[in-house]
Amino acid sequence: MRIQSFKQQSGFTLIELMVVIMIVAILAAIAVPSYRQFVVRNAESQAQASMQQLEIELNRWRASALTYKGFRPKKLASDGTATYAYDAADNKTIYVPKGSNNTNFSYLITLVDGNTGNTLAPAGTGYSTAGNSWRILAQPNASLEGSNASILMTSSTGVQCKSKDRTVTIASTDCGIGKENW
Repeated sequence: MRIQSFKQQSGFTLIELMVVIMIVAILAAIAVPSYRQFVVRNAESQAQASMQQLEIELNRWRASALTYKGFRPKKLASDGTATYAYDAADNKTIYVPKGSNNTNFSYLITLVDGNTGNTLAPAGTGYSTAGNSWRILAQPNASLEGSNASILMTSSTGVQCKSKDRTVTIASTDCGIGKENW
């Protein structure tokens, strides 16, 4: 009679561990850029939605006031109460997403009078052409710029475009080089 003793193996071999690490690394190399693109697209969509909401509010304001002068965007508090104000003291700035501030925004929206480039907020600006048009520019936060986030623009004259051209400003009349409609 011969008795065989079997040694039971416990644990993993180095090759098995290296294969698992390689698989995880490949998945991470695919997943991280895809997630980053998703974050950028989501931020752009939120900015576009905010710009379209502002456009609706501006048109409602003009329908009752017959001018865009004096406009202030609607802000909803967490308890549901509505106030009318800009997010910054310059009376031009709105941060996206709602509830963000100058340190944690994803897009900074600037709303100005289309003719003068001044704020629409004060009702008595003294400009004869003020209040007849508006222009909105949405610029991505620096954290999104490296991810090829687009600059977005819309205006009362029918401009509705986006571009990766970083030379576009609120004074621009369109989205510059490489513009796309949205």
